[in-house]
Amino acid sequence: MKKLLVAAIMVVLATPAFAAIQNVKVSGDITTSYLTDSNLDLGYNGLASAGPVGMTKQNVFLTQTRLRVDADLSDNVSTTVGLINERAWNAENASIDSGTTNYNNDTNVQLYLASLTLREFLYSPLTLTIGRQVFNYGNGLILGDGGAINSAGGNLADIYSDLTEATAYDGVTATLDYKPLTISLIYFKNGQNLTSIDGNYVSNNHQSSDVFGYNLNYQLSDPWSTVVEQYTFARVNGGGYDASLTPALPSSKADTLYVPGLRASTNPIKNLNLQGEVAWELGNIEVANPGTAAQQEGEHRSAMAAQFLATYSLPVLEKYKPTVNAGYTYVSGDKNGNSNYQTQSNSSAKTYTAWDEFNTIQGAGTIYRAIFPLSNESIVSAGASVSPLEDVTAGVTWSGLWAIDPYTNGATSENPLTLIQPNGSTAVSPQVNHNGYWLGNETDINLTYNYTEDVTFGLSMGWFVPGDVFTANNHDTASQAIANVGVKF
Repeated sequence: MKKLLVAAIMVVLATPAFAAIQNVKVSGDITTSYLTDSNLDLGYNGLASAGPVGMTKQNVFLTQTRLRVDADLSDNVSTTVGLINERAWNAENASIDSGTTNYNNDTNVQLYLASLTLREFLYSPLTLTIGRQVFNYGNGLILGDGGAINSAGGNLADIYSDLTEATAYDGVTATLDYKPLTISLIYFKNGQNLTSIDGNYVSNNHQSSDVFGYNLNYQLSDPWSTVVEQYTFARVNGGGYDASLTPALPSSKADTLYVPGLRASTNPIKNLNLQGEVAWELGNIEVANPGTAAQQEGEHRSAMAAQFLATYSLPVLEKYKPTVNAGYTYVSGDKNGNSNYQTQSNSSAKTYTAWDEFNTIQGAGTIYRAIFPLSNESIVSAGASVSPLEDVTAGVTWSGLWAIDPYTNGATSENPLTLIQPNGSTAVSPQVNHNGYWLGNETDINLTYNYTEDVTFGLSMGWFVPGDVFTANNHDTASQAIANVGVKF
C-alpha cells in the first residue's frame, strides 16, 4: 500500500500542469495560385553571351496553407500559434541542378506565429505581446508585414519570394492605450547567424540584426477623422571581423539605420481620403574601401522618402462602386554611391544618400517592385476600380517610374543598376544609357470574384515597358499573370 501511494504521488508530480482555457478559436486559409511570367530580365542577353541572363519564363502552381489557433486562458492572458506551409506543386521531388541541391520550397511546415499576450500587464493601459508576431505600421512604407519584398526568404525564395506569407518576426511589442493616443514600443530580431551565438567571431557571416523603435498614433477629434502618426525605427547590424582579409581585419563600425518619420491621414470631404508621409534615414553604412585592402569603412547616411496618396469614391453610379486613386512616392538615390570613400581608413569624404527600403511591403505583386529595389525612384501611379456585377471587382493601375540620379554601367561603376530577379538566385547588371532617367511604366489589371463569403477567385495581370534608361540589349516588355483561388475558415 505504501509503495502504491508513493507511486501515485510521483505520477501526480510528473503530470504537466495545463492552463485553464476559456475559449479556443481555430482559423486559417488555403490559397492555390498559378503563376506565369516572362522577360523579367527585360530580355537582357549579356554583353558577350548568346544565352539569356536572369528569368526569361516561368510557369508554376503554388499552394499556401496557414493554420492558426488562438486561445484565451485566464483573464487578460491569451496565446496564438500559427503554422504555415508554402510550396510549388510536387516541389519536394524537384531540384535546382542534377539533384544535388534541393529547392527551399519543400513540404516542411514552419512556425508562422507563436506569441503570448498579456493585457493590463502591471498597468491597466499596457498590453505586452511576446514571441513570433507580425509588425506592421501605417501603409507599410517603412515597417510592413514582412521583410524587404524582393529579398524575402521562406519556401518560395527560389520561385517568387514576393508571394510569401511567412512574414512574422520573433520579438516584443508593448502597447500603451491612452485613447485617442496609442503608443507602440517594438523590438524584434531581424536576422541571426548561429556563429554570433556560439561566439565564432572569426567569420564574415556572423552578424546579427536587430530592429527596435516606437510608433505614436493620435486620432484627432475633428470631423475629418484625422489620424497623425510619428515614429522612429532603427535597424542595427552587428560588426565584427572580415575573415576574407589576411590577416582578418575588424570592420570600422556596425551598419546602423535610424528612420524618423511623420504620417497623416484625413478625409476633408465625403468619400475622399488623403494621406501623406515623410521619413528620413540617418546612421552609418559600411562601404568597401579599395584603398585599404578592401577593409570596410563607415559612411554617414542621409536619405529621404516622401509619399502622397489619394482615394475618392465617386458619387455617381454608386451601385457599381466606382473609385479612383492616385499616388506619388519619392525615395532618394546616390549618383556616386560606390565611390563615397577616402583612401584613409575609417573616414568618409561624402554621405550616402540612397534610400534603404528597410521592411517595406509597398508595391507587392507588381513587376517593377519584383525587379527594382525601392531606392533612387520617383513613382507616379493612377488607378480606378468598379464593381460591374455583384461580388465582382475590376481594377486597373498605371505606374510610371523615373530615376532620381542617373545610373552608370558595370558592377564597379559609381551608380550601377541591378535588376533583382524574384526567384532570389539570379541578378542582372544591364547596360544603361547614362543620360536616361525614364525607368519605364507598368499597367496592372486586377479582377476578384467573391464566390461565397469564404471563397474568392482572383486574377492579376501586369505588363512593364522599359524606358530610356535601358539600352536595346534589354528593352523587352516584361509580363506576369497570377490566378488564384482562396478559402478562409
